[in-house]
Amino acid sequence: MIDKDDILERLFDSRGIGDGAWRRVLSRESDRILQREAEASGGALLVSFWHLPGMPPESGTPTAWLRDLSTRIVHVHCVCPPEVAAHRYSQRTRHPGHLDNGKSYTEVLQGLQTLARLPAPTLGLRIDVATSCEVDVNFVACAIAASFDNGGLAG
Repeated sequence: MIDKDDILERLFDSRGIGDGAWRRVLSRESDRILQREAEASGGALLVSFWHLPGMPPESGTPTAWLRDLSTRIVHVHCVCPPEVAAHRYSQRTRHPGHLDNGKSYTEVLQGLQTLARLPAPTLGLRIDVATSCEVDVNFVACAIAASFDNGGLAG
């Protein structure tokens, strides 16, 4: 598993925490590191907040390179009402470099409502998983494995 936030947090720890502009610089650097690590992995679970069509260009991890990575891509698309996601966001604690404390609940909710109206990226076979309740990880893993067995892959 290669998680962009883990990479970004390593950069915060080694290079320091700054303002929003500094966070964006480190975020773009972590995108490049994520890509290099994914390309060198031979296959991995990639975790990121992917860029969606309609978002500002500097938001989210770019996705174009994923198509060249493999023809066996499964996009596990987490589906959750914006209100539930905003509540979870406000309750979590992440590395201070993410600057989460600078956003009000209302700002987070409005941003998530806007994102919910955007189309999901086309990254390969998509499996929608409702995450507003507990997720049966074994079921999701079986669905992914079945997609490989059935040849229902795009990429």
